[in-house]
Amino acid sequence: MTANPLPVFCTGVIMAPRHAPVKAVGARSGADMLYSRTRNSARRPRREGVKRTTPMQRRIQITLGLVFGAVLVWWLFKDTNWGAVLTAVRSANWGWMAVCVGLVFLSFVVRIWRWHYIVCSDRKVSFARMFSATQIGFLANFVLPARMGEPIRAIVLSRSTGIPFSKTFAFVAIDRVTDMAGLVAVLGLTVATFHPAHAIRLPADLQNLYSGEISELLVRRAAEMVALGMMVLTGGMFLVYFQRERAVRWSDRIVGVFSRKLAKKAAGLVGHFTEGMSAMGKPAHLGRAVLVSLLLWGIFLATHWTMFKGMHLDLPWTAPFVTLSLLAVFISVPGPPGFVGPFHVAIVAGLLLVSPGIDMNVARATAILAHLLNLIPVVAVGLWCLSTEKMSLRELKRESEHVKELGADAGKQA
Repeated sequence: MTANPLPVFCTGVIMAPRHAPVKAVGARSGADMLYSRTRNSARRPRREGVKRTTPMQRRIQITLGLVFGAVLVWWLFKDTNWGAVLTAVRSANWGWMAVCVGLVFLSFVVRIWRWHYIVCSDRKVSFARMFSATQIGFLANFVLPARMGEPIRAIVLSRSTGIPFSKTFAFVAIDRVTDMAGLVAVLGLTVATFHPAHAIRLPADLQNLYSGEISELLVRRAAEMVALGMMVLTGGMFLVYFQRERAVRWSDRIVGVFSRKLAKKAAGLVGHFTEGMSAMGKPAHLGRAVLVSLLLWGIFLATHWTMFKGMHLDLPWTAPFVTLSLLAVFISVPGPPGFVGPFHVAIVAGLLLVSPGIDMNVARATAILAHLLNLIPVVAVGLWCLSTEKMSLRELKRESEHVKELGADAGKQA
């Protein structure tokens, strides 16, 4: 399964001493200078006119995510026969499970191979630096709310290499674009290969979620809409890069209709973001990254297939495409830390689509094991990277919150 594990603990490694920042080389943008000042800004008075997220707002966001996850978990497991689930787990083929975990570790390496073509289009960065930044970002996604892993990934790379933050954040954004290329390919293959013989209905205990028929047309339309959204977003990023100056002018004119102050903030965000999108202008590097992304998503499909083999499930060959597509869509929606709930619902729903007669307790056991087999590698490797980089997840979280305020500060200085 794609690496999206459940956070269950926090050790002293996370609370390690602060890492001494690396001095950036060369000229820095306004965004980078603003970012460098946020590390100690918690002890400084707030700037007037800058709206900041209050502790109460953050607590509300966290609470809503936790409630959402708890409701999904309760709804999915409320009628579970835990004895049957335990029997299914005990009967699993742990040789196939070991292969699944090995593929998860392999995906970590392939992710860095893909990111290498983006980051190194600007300057050479070691595998170890990119690996640590990525795995710490993954860990943050799983133990922190609001998907903070992406800005934290950029922060870690900036601190460990001296590359300006505006560039490292753009590196992360371009990596997400190449990742979407793999997702669009999987969605396309799902639409092309998933043809149920008849309309599907969810089991009675799940019909409070959706009681209608799930037809081939419904699945096709849903996949097409998601793929279209991904392509529009990707095209928009290319447009912003190749029309950088025009994009800044457009944002200023459009947002300026409502607020000149907000227009300055938007222009600052667009300008700083495009600084590091150098890989967009190098088709060879970008093309290689997309090819590696296709390989990476092939590995994700293989992890699903080995998981199903390990659970002795007799499923059609299209099953990994359906479950992976649903999983990618479910975990893209902001929710609880660790994707607890959305992860499990996606796997169970996918199994029901490809095999309507599957034992619900076996499907639930499969979802639980899939989640745990992602949890162990990502949390273990993430904690090890935090230890080697001598960084604190609490501090990185605080810095990622300040990143959200950079646009406002940049607007004030514009």
